[in-house]
Amino acid sequence: MLAATLANSQTRVFLIGDSTTETWGDWAYPCMGWGAVLQHFFDSDKVVIDNRAVGGTTTKSFYNKHWNSVIADIHSGDYLFISFGANDANTHAEFFTTPDEFINYIGIFCDSARAKGATPVLLTSVNRNLWEHGVLQQTYRKHPQAMRDAAKKYDTPFFDLYSFGFNLSEEVGCEYNTFYRHNSYKPGECTRFPKGHDDGVHLQETGATDYCRYIVEEIEKRGDERLKILADATVPRYNVTFDADCDSCLTSISRSATFPAGINVTLKSYGVDGAKKCIWTNGAGNVVSKSNLYVYVMQNHDEHFTAVYNDSSVHQKRSVDFRIYNNMIVFSDADLHDVVICTVDGRIITTVATQYYYPLNLKSGVYIITVDDNRSMKIMIK
Repeated sequence: MLAATLANSQTRVFLIGDSTTETWGDWAYPCMGWGAVLQHFFDSDKVVIDNRAVGGTTTKSFYNKHWNSVIADIHSGDYLFISFGANDANTHAEFFTTPDEFINYIGIFCDSARAKGATPVLLTSVNRNLWEHGVLQQTYRKHPQAMRDAAKKYDTPFFDLYSFGFNLSEEVGCEYNTFYRHNSYKPGECTRFPKGHDDGVHLQETGATDYCRYIVEEIEKRGDERLKILADATVPRYNVTFDADCDSCLTSISRSATFPAGINVTLKSYGVDGAKKCIWTNGAGNVVSKSNLYVYVMQNHDEHFTAVYNDSSVHQKRSVDFRIYNNMIVFSDADLHDVVICTVDGRIITTVATQYYYPLNLKSGVYIITVDDNRSMKIMIK
C-alpha cells in the first residue's frame, strides 16, 4: 500500500526523441543523451523521468514504430517532453520529414497527450558541433524553426535547446565544445576509443548535463503554471568551480557550473604540450587525482578544484607491487598509494588513497585497477 501511495504521488515525465535524448546505457559511457541525466535534477519522490527516446528516429518513424506503446502508458497529470529534428532534417533518411510534415507529427503527439490529460512540452534538437574556419555552423536546416513554430501553433511550453547549445558552443569555443561537451575524445582519453574519436552529433555526459541544467533553470524562472509541479520538485544544486595554478600551461579546463548531488562531475584540463600532465587538488589542497581527467560523484556541498601543472610530483612514477586477494588489493610496502577502479569502458567507480590494503567491495563484472597512475591490472569479480 505504501508503494502504491508513493507511485500515485509521483508526476511522470515521458521523453520521446532521438539519440541525443536517449538513455544509451553504461556500454556507451561517457556518451549519453540529455534524457539520461534529467532525473538527477528532480526529487525522485515527486517526479519520475521515463525516457522513451529511440536513436535514429524521426517524428514519422517514431510515430509509426513506437508511439502506440508510449501513448498507452500516458495518464492524466503526466508530462510529455518531445524533442526531434536531427534525423528529420536528414534528406537521405528513410523517414525524412519536411518542416510541414514535422509540425503535423508534433501536433499528433501534442493532441493525443492532451486528450489523456497530459501536458505536452516541446524542445528543439541540440545543435551539432560543426566548425568551418573557426566559425560554428548552423545545422539541421529548418527543423529547429519548425519546432518553434509548432510550439506557437499548439500553445505548449517550449525550450530552445538548439539556440541555448549554439550560443554556449560559441562562448566556450571549439576545443571545449568538441572534447568536453560532444562525443569526441583525444587519443588515450577514453577506453572505448583508444585512438580518439570524432562525433559532433552526440553528447558526452558533461554536454548532456549542460542541457538539463538549462531546462531546469528555465522551468524554475518562467513561472509557467503548466510547469509549476516540476518547478516545485527540483533539487538544490551546488557550485563546482575550477582553476589552474598556471594559466599559460593549459589550453582548456572544465567550466565552473552548478550540479545536483548524485550526478557525475568531470574534471578535465588539457595542457599546451600533449605530453604535459597535471594533477587535481581540491579546495583543501589535497590531491584527488594524478590524471588530467577525473570523474567523481557530486556531494551536497560546494567544491573547488585546481589543475596543478607546476608540481614536480606529476612526472614521478613509482614502481609498485600489489596483488588481488579475496576481493581486496594488498600492497607489499608501507607507502601510501592512489588506487583508481574503472569499468572496462573507462567509467570511474572509485578513487581512493590507501596504504596496506583496500577492500574492493565490487559487484560481479570486469574492472581495471590502476595504482599510482603507473601500473594497471584487469580483474574479474564473479
